[in-house]
Amino acid sequence: MARPRKKDRDLPPRMYRKNGAFYYVTRKNEWIWLSRELEEAKRRWVEIEAPCSLPSQGMLAVFNRYMVEVMPRKAAYTRELQAPQMKLLEAAFGDFRPDEIKPKHIGEYLDARLEQDAAVAGNRERALLSNVFTFAMRWGIVDSNPCRGVTRNKERPRDRYVDDAELEKFLHFCRNLVHGMLAEREGQAPRPTNKNYLEPLMSGQVVAAALEVAYLTGQRRQDILKLPLAHILPEGLRVKQLKGVDRKPITVQIEWSPRLSAAIGRALKLWRPKDSPYLFVSTRTGQPYTSDGFKSLIQKIQRAWAAAGNERFHFHDVRAKATTDLLEQGEIAKNTTGHTNDVTPSAVYDRRAIRKGKPVK
Repeated sequence: MARPRKKDRDLPPRMYRKNGAFYYVTRKNEWIWLSRELEEAKRRWVEIEAPCSLPSQGMLAVFNRYMVEVMPRKAAYTRELQAPQMKLLEAAFGDFRPDEIKPKHIGEYLDARLEQDAAVAGNRERALLSNVFTFAMRWGIVDSNPCRGVTRNKERPRDRYVDDAELEKFLHFCRNLVHGMLAEREGQAPRPTNKNYLEPLMSGQVVAAALEVAYLTGQRRQDILKLPLAHILPEGLRVKQLKGVDRKPITVQIEWSPRLSAAIGRALKLWRPKDSPYLFVSTRTGQPYTSDGFKSLIQKIQRAWAAAGNERFHFHDVRAKATTDLLEQGEIAKNTTGHTNDVTPSAVYDRRAIRKGKPVK
């Protein structure tokens, strides 16, 4: 069999794709069939090329074993975030042996990301690399984690608070979007059209409904987008949070309020296939939105929102608003948001500019 000419960038060394299957090609040009499924092929690649028992096998082998054995156990949203982070780590450290990486190399990487105006992203990548080394220690490849003790880049906590009037204005804006108002990319004008659509965009209706439900329940975007119709119960709205497979599942049930009932009622009127089990679906595919697909849609709407003279905000800021409002009302926020402790709601999501207190006596 001829030696392959072109290598797929997303495949480990010596693994090639041919006729819908994956092969391991030895140095003698012997082709070993692995699998038609990429994850299974990578698992077998690890068995052949990188059992990861010796430091001399290199960081690329460690990264690939981590992607095969550890990454699939994480939540889908986490995998989407960390896959591109892993690519950057592979480019920076792939040629090292695990025992060659020292704390100073981690510091140099963080400094480089700081110079690229990606200080926060660098911290997230350092956290992922630290987790890789934690498993490398477990596998007997290294004796210590070089990431430990290396100070992270300074981060300024996000303090954007979306007030009630601003949220209501944005929801109204979404519900009244019409064809031709959204630009595909930053800096572009909306695509000109001679179509005369009088009805508002259905995608704007979906975003408004999902955003309002997310605020009223204090839930993450990915949990709202995968909300089953079967979880709309007489006693309340039940949300099973989508965490990693190794984590204890967290389910919260939010009791009905007049506004939450009205918001769910509006969401139920949205278009969806008759056999769809989900509350929110893409108007293009009829399936639940992917994280990237919904994020792209939000960004388009936020660009139009800013073009109309308003200040942009993140979907994540809505959860922070929900947590802040719960704390301001004197509620135990974690009972609604599903956090396992009181620290995260207070330290990360509390965006009150002024905290009101009572006198001691």
